[in-house]
Amino acid sequence: MIPKKSLSLLALIIAGILPAIAQLPPPPPRDIEQAGFSLEWETKRISPGIYWKAYLGDDLYGSKQSLNLVEVWLDSTNADLQIGFVQDTLALTSTLAEQAGAEIAINGSFFDTRAGGSVVFMRVDGEIIARGAPNRELYTENGGLAWNNANEPVIIKRPEEGWAEASFENVLTSGPLLILADTLQSFNNDSFNQNRHPRSAVAVTGDNRLLMLAVDGRSFQGYGMTISETAKLLDDLGAQFALNLDGGGSTTMWIRGESENNIVNYPSDNLEFDRLGERKVSNALLIITEE
Repeated sequence: MIPKKSLSLLALIIAGILPAIAQLPPPPPRDIEQAGFSLEWETKRISPGIYWKAYLGDDLYGSKQSLNLVEVWLDSTNADLQIGFVQDTLALTSTLAEQAGAEIAINGSFFDTRAGGSVVFMRVDGEIIARGAPNRELYTENGGLAWNNANEPVIIKRPEEGWAEASFENVLTSGPLLILADTLQSFNNDSFNQNRHPRSAVAVTGDNRLLMLAVDGRSFQGYGMTISETAKLLDDLGAQFALNLDGGGSTTMWIRGESENNIVNYPSDNLEFDRLGERKVSNALLIITEE
């Protein structure tokens, strides 16, 4: 039998330990499945059916993250979806947005950093702008965002016959595919996929939302994400299909009137956590609303 004095001492010890345990901060989520909707997003309505959400914190993936998300409820908006692009040159995402009179823009897919122009397949309004790599199955164009009508975009896998066989008026290819028919994809074990970088991505949900995601990175204020982390976050946000876009220093989200230069994320091409480090690209995904 334990002496009463020992029991009293044990009780005092436990009483002292429990409050300390209660004050410990919760561990970072082991699985992002529980993180996406519990994040404290700052949300603003941009126009009917279109919302901008921003998150800046240090409780995601056990690291500091800076996220910007545009959520388009496709059944509740008449906004137009377009691909802005230049050929044989480079242009800022903000320039492509301004020229098209867009409300929202995110940088697009991969491009020739010297000569300009897309290095992946792209079709705009029925015209093939770039043929990409027709005889190779590069994971940087193994998926595509495609649509005939702006309120019915889909994310598809590269056809076996090549992208020219995709029967859509508009196709912006990129990669890797992140989610296909509710299934998280597997990814190559290389630095592109496994290291944390700024990321841009697009997704389509089961309740007919188009998601545009910009993840900042290469900063102590925003570490960036691996490809797997990006995929899991979008899965948690309800994506049935998701596609990685060009990231790194290209990652840019632009929303008219929401900052001094309309850029709402922190592009990393100048290695500063400000809104001045935008990189020139060759294409962008644009949302154009009615006046």
